[in-house]
Amino acid sequence: MRSLSSPPAHSSWQTNRFLEADEWVQKGIQYHEKGELEQATLEFQRAAKAELPLGMFLYGLSLRHGWGCKRSERTAFRYLQKSAEHAIFDLQTFLSGRGSKLIANRELVLAIYELGVSSRHGWGCPKDKKQAFYFFKIAADLGDPDAQNELAQCYHHGNGVKKNMTLAAKYYRKADRQGRGIVGNSWIYKNKYGDS
Repeated sequence: MRSLSSPPAHSSWQTNRFLEADEWVQKGIQYHEKGELEQATLEFQRAAKAELPLGMFLYGLSLRHGWGCKRSERTAFRYLQKSAEHAIFDLQTFLSGRGSKLIANRELVLAIYELGVSSRHGWGCPKDKKQAFYFFKIAADLGDPDAQNELAQCYHHGNGVKKNMTLAAKYYRKADRQGRGIVGNSWIYKNKYGDS
């Protein structure tokens, strides 16, 4: 099975530890797919404790939803936040020219999106529409179609940001182009909303 993440540049001991943690994630995914949620969560927890960003993300989701463990939204938020911090750091490293490739892969961009969801609902943190907007904007601009729809809804309804139908249409179109369009949104293609 192909790894979902890339090891950071560290010593051979740290690289071996990373590979071991990545194995835990892969095992956790396999357990999760078989419906063995308790074992899956234990594997995700091991990877999270080893500081693997994808492990932190999956363990955070497990905690938030109570998949094979006691539900804890506050602890879940902290793990999702830590995973997202890794993604943002990796992205900044790449954009500054210090990184040779983008490590902030799809799974870690999802962590940023999930922070937006948590902020919108108050799961493990205070409800904060502006903070939700902030996280949705980052994830949407990194190409996540679910975040693009959420961001469009923020602009459409003025949640956490000033209402702006042109920007709402723009982000709804971006999600639609990725196969995540919303039924009944034909208005987004009207000329008055542009087509950028």
